[in-house]
Amino acid sequence: MMKKKYAASALLAAPLALLLSGCSVSDLMVDKYDESTGKSAKTSEEGVSNGLLPDWVPAGGTDVKLVQRNTGMERIFAMDYTGDLPGEKCLPIKSAGHPSGAELKKAYASDPRTKDFEAKEISSTRTLEAQWWPQGAEEETTQLCGRFWVHLAEGKLYAFAPDSTSTATAVLQEREAS
Repeated sequence: MMKKKYAASALLAAPLALLLSGCSVSDLMVDKYDESTGKSAKTSEEGVSNGLLPDWVPAGGTDVKLVQRNTGMERIFAMDYTGDLPGEKCLPIKSAGHPSGAELKKAYASDPRTKDFEAKEISSTRTLEAQWWPQGAEEETTQLCGRFWVHLAEGKLYAFAPDSTSTATAVLQEREAS
């Protein structure tokens, strides 16, 4: 008799918990693409050693801030940095902010996360936001470092790694629907 009481209580508690939390059953059934996490590191060396930053990131950077998509491969990060980019790991592009298909193909092939993608399968649209990320910073890109679109400006290094076209599209559709 006691077991039936506990079972009935549990069955009533689950919907009540959903109601009180503001969630609906449909929220539990739908994938959420537009979710991200912010992270930071004191130095670029710390960020590289703990896997927060890719290995091409030069030493000497400070105040590293990063936002990453929880459901994809998009990243944006910025850090205070006044040096040069590593020439052996970063490729200059001919037209700032507008890498060509050939430039993207070569850069993406050099990165383990994108080497199996065609350049057209990777979006050029930034969907992540951060207070510290200047609007349109990806349009200032001067170099490709693996999958990252990178530029230096006013004592900072800015880097943007786009997501797959399908994930970027899902994020934008999710925003339109809400």
